[in-house]
Amino acid sequence: MPPTLPLPLARIRITLLALLLGLAAGAAFAADDAASHSRDPSGNAAFLAAVRDTPLGPDAAQAYFLVSLFRRAGAPADEVAALQRELLHAYVAQLNAPPQAAPAPPPASAWDSLRRRLSDRAQPAPETVATAIARGRTRPAPLDASFREAWQASFDQGLSLRLGPGEGRSPVFLIDGRDLEAIGPGTWAAPSANGQVWLRLSLRLVNNSARPLPVQRPELRLVAENGASLVFQCDWDRAPPLRPPSEMQAHAVTLLAPGAESAPLACGTAPAPGYWRERVPALLLAARTSEAGAGPRLISHDLDSARRLFHLELALTESAPQAADWGQRLQLARREPGSQWTAGERLLEPPERRRWASAPHQGWQSSLAAFKAFMAMTVLALGLFVAGRGLRRAGVPSVVVGVGTLAAGAGAFALAMAQLGGGSGTGYGHPLWTGIALWSVYFGPMLFAVLGLHWLHKLLDAEDLSWWETVATGWRHAANLTRPTSRAEFWGFLAHCTWLWMLARLCAAPLDRWLGAALLLPVLTLAVRRLHSLTRDELAEIGLTVIGVLLLVLLQVVENI
Repeated sequence: MPPTLPLPLARIRITLLALLLGLAAGAAFAADDAASHSRDPSGNAAFLAAVRDTPLGPDAAQAYFLVSLFRRAGAPADEVAALQRELLHAYVAQLNAPPQAAPAPPPASAWDSLRRRLSDRAQPAPETVATAIARGRTRPAPLDASFREAWQASFDQGLSLRLGPGEGRSPVFLIDGRDLEAIGPGTWAAPSANGQVWLRLSLRLVNNSARPLPVQRPELRLVAENGASLVFQCDWDRAPPLRPPSEMQAHAVTLLAPGAESAPLACGTAPAPGYWRERVPALLLAARTSEAGAGPRLISHDLDSARRLFHLELALTESAPQAADWGQRLQLARREPGSQWTAGERLLEPPERRRWASAPHQGWQSSLAAFKAFMAMTVLALGLFVAGRGLRRAGVPSVVVGVGTLAAGAGAFALAMAQLGGGSGTGYGHPLWTGIALWSVYFGPMLFAVLGLHWLHKLLDAEDLSWWETVATGWRHAANLTRPTSRAEFWGFLAHCTWLWMLARLCAAPLDRWLGAALLLPVLTLAVRRLHSLTRDELAEIGLTVIGVLLLVLLQVVENI
């Protein structure tokens, strides 16, 4: 009689075939997931949809922070540009609009109050971010000449000059310019070569508009009667820093609140003809704002380049009181990409996460791709489990089987990374983050599933049961509360229900809610039967575990309040 092998050759072939199929399926799963991620690289589709449905308020400057948030959330570049154009045009239109009339007095009677409320309800719905984006697609770019002229007009209309550094202060430039001589309020001059003069101004800006105005080192232009012009370059009147300012500091924009006065500005010119020594004080006293091209005129540089426009965006974002809450919601959406979001009801209210809302169905093509991915993980886990179980029956130590299982999982992970090209780019597209995502979301849980299968079949072997018998027994006694249930029967049927629910959750949402409701009855009856079979010591252990879980949930609830 020929000697029998500890492990039949046919079983080895089947195990290797299942392992190879699992490796190939794992690589295909990673590739399919990369393709779905390329369709939605941000993973914030639900959050972006809620942002688009958010109602905008009447203050365009206050809503401008949405441009930066929309960009950070991964919105398409054309939508971000359209929203930026619309908000900037609305901001300029509000700056150039005439002052609004005083609000109507409160109603005199209950009938007037009711009539006013009914008229308010009849008003159209407020504009949303989506409608602003649609309108912004037809607007000219902010750097176009026509828009820059409108911006300069709002600058001329909203700002006025106030000469001098303020009470009790002296300009910083007088420390080094000892030869400067005061020739008028806030005006100094010093002789230069060839009969020319150096001219210095100290002034403050006052915002006369009803909206905040940005100030970023403007120019001051004076025009004389003969048409000659003199340009002053202005900067904040402060002591020179010990270190050169950074780019962010050099181009920082200061928002001047309505009715507020800016910090002192120091303005200077290159050597100018000597007649400007008499003309500059006269022009400054004659007119404080530009009228028909005469008098001093402030020239804004906020829209000179895309870089200046970016710093304007930073200043408007920092001034918005809602920006911090919106940033926290965006971080939450990034941490939980599967969460559902709904737009706020009030103006510029951050989106709310719907904790108990079911995920919408993403289409049958997406469901089919998710089904292939889930079955690939299942096949890979079963292949590794069958291989390990066969090796254990052949007498291989459990440590060797564990190391081999981990090595096989690492090989599948390396194959998936190679299929993805190793990751590319920066941020979350970096190879490090790509590898962490693949391992923590796919291959890590798969290896835990292999470990769980080994533990489950250890229980089944101890009670001489098969997994199919536990499933059949669980469904057969789904409404029976008196029959005792062993440990293997409980965990075998629970693993079956968990696999079914995960399949529905990942591939057929929102049908997972209905399947979960259908599985709830047999799982509850199974738990009751299992409790009847426990000893007092086992019940005490479960009670302590439940108390610990409840304490953790309570701490989480208190932290979120």
